[in-house]
Amino acid sequence: MLSPKRKRLKPGEKVALSLTLAQVDLIVEHIFLSEGLLATIHAARVQDNIVRTRCTLGELDELAGCVAAKAKDTKDRRFQKELGAISEAIAKVAQAYYYDLSPRQTPVAGRRSAVSAKSGASRRLKLVRIENT
Repeated sequence: MLSPKRKRLKPGEKVALSLTLAQVDLIVEHIFLSEGLLATIHAARVQDNIVRTRCTLGELDELAGCVAAKAKDTKDRRFQKELGAISEAIAKVAQAYYYDLSPRQTPVAGRRSAVSAKSGASRRLKLVRIENT
């Protein structure tokens, strides 16, 4: 379920992910992760057994996918439930954001934008005939 108010991010912008130390230990010990994801996890801050790291949406999706795949492949029910909960927590964070991929319109030198073209019409001088009586 998508959150009703998703926050827009610029491409490459990072978001905060918080997991318990036990959850991160499970991920690092049992799941094959890319070097980039491992570096992101190892760069995290740990305070009061909570691991806080910053990830791009792509990294969050990759991490959630790796955890979900391992949960699906394992036969141990308890381990499967733990990994499933971790995957859902990561996906929930990822679903709270979206990338703003709309192209930005930048003015081109020498061209007038539609706004200035419209306002240009109002800048024309009106010629008024004045009659002498």
